[in-house]
Amino acid sequence: MNHVRVWAKVKLDGTGNTTRLPVILLLIDGKLTILEPLLQFFVKSHKGRGHSWMTKLCEIVGQLLDYINADHGRNEKPVQLFESFVSALYNGTFDKENRDPSCLCWLPSKAKTINPKLYSLEEFSDWMARAGYVPESLNPWTAATNAEQKFNWLAWYRQNQYSFLGHLGLSNGRFEDLEQARKLKLRRQPMGKNGSPKAFPADYEMALFRDGFVRPGKENHEDILEKFDWRGICIAMLLIYGARRLSEPFHLWSGDVMENPSRPGEALVRIYHPVEGAAPQNPKINGRPVTNRQAYLQAFYPGYGPRDSATGNYHAGFKGRAFTDDKALFIHVHWLPSDMAEAFMWAYHNYMQQRAKLGLHGSRHPFAFVTHQGKNKGEPYTIRAFEATWKRAVLRIGLPYGKIYGTTPHGGRHGTGVRANRGGVSQSDAQEMFAHSSPESQRTYRSPSPEQVTESLVAATIRIQDEHPAGEIRPRAASFISAWTNTEQTHEPCNKKHLFRTDKNKWLRHD
Repeated sequence: MNHVRVWAKVKLDGTGNTTRLPVILLLIDGKLTILEPLLQFFVKSHKGRGHSWMTKLCEIVGQLLDYINADHGRNEKPVQLFESFVSALYNGTFDKENRDPSCLCWLPSKAKTINPKLYSLEEFSDWMARAGYVPESLNPWTAATNAEQKFNWLAWYRQNQYSFLGHLGLSNGRFEDLEQARKLKLRRQPMGKNGSPKAFPADYEMALFRDGFVRPGKENHEDILEKFDWRGICIAMLLIYGARRLSEPFHLWSGDVMENPSRPGEALVRIYHPVEGAAPQNPKINGRPVTNRQAYLQAFYPGYGPRDSATGNYHAGFKGRAFTDDKALFIHVHWLPSDMAEAFMWAYHNYMQQRAKLGLHGSRHPFAFVTHQGKNKGEPYTIRAFEATWKRAVLRIGLPYGKIYGTTPHGGRHGTGVRANRGGVSQSDAQEMFAHSSPESQRTYRSPSPEQVTESLVAATIRIQDEHPAGEIRPRAASFISAWTNTEQTHEPCNKKHLFRTDKNKWLRHD
């Protein structure tokens, strides 16, 4: 069953109200047909859901269609089909001789990757059963065992322990949900503590800004407006010193950066919610106020909607829910070190000069960061383009690129967390700086790295050795190595397990 995923403009009612949703097109008997249940499910439940969720659901539905096509109807019952499909996802489709008669060629996948997609597929399947598209869900609910109910209660508690209304307890409907469980249990993913953050190497920060963000072919130019990529520098500073998520700088409008009136020379940066954020100066259209940024774009910049609801390269997600101002709905950018506010103001001024020099000072749209060349010159800068620029900058200064090294763009935000922890920034202040909804979200920044733990244990070893009573044996690595390599060892019978002696005064246990 051949299929393809595309984004389509869907008309929601009789007005001009439309939205863009992903749809799956099936090739049946030479004709393209929309997978209608999935489209209707998105229409009913897309509000409050991100593009990533819809895309991942399309991916897992597409995989299920591929599996059904390769299975040739061997599993007739929905539950059996779902069970064999899940097994193929977890374990792959190759046999012991690395042959795959299905031609799916799936490798084994992690539960951490597959389970969230399967949860969405279960939700979609439940909805299809309620809507009458199918007689039974792929993985129906059954009565939970006592052990499953305990796990459900623990999961509910963890989700609600920081909820403002969590003390009100469960409603009757929610209580009944905790007494249910899925018929087929998904594989549990191994749980561990939050690992130490993979932060951008602090020793290379200066090199990144001095030698990394240099315009191609302008390395030796004397004019700094020609030599440096000030757009990339500004975005990188927001990530590394402003603790911002990768997508957030791409929602900035030119007027969102200004000089701080209470701290002259320093930048005051506010990142507004792309839809509900306050419009600049609250203008009016035909006597009616333009209350939010979505309305402002529609009124003054037709064709440029909020980037979090867009598709393609123009899309930029928005995750934050904890705003500095609950009316204007913006996040105040805090700087660490604090003097980076002055450095950013200087860099942003250079960027705006560079943008004007390139002839990009027009008012086609309000976004601060724009594309400098090519067919999209002057259009809003894309995340994908910046990621390529960042990667070139990292490689140019001799660092390997990858999440494990902390050299991806998100490593900058982690670097700010490490500095905040080492600098003794309080949990409440750090929560405000990172715009976290929960104080637990910053736990990863408080976790020590393996190097820090090793340094702490080395210091503890020194203290133990220094405090040892005189004449008592101090275990040292050299003593052990000498004992293992000494060929003249003498063994004596002993009733207390197995011991061997290396000299007259030193005994080592040999279990």
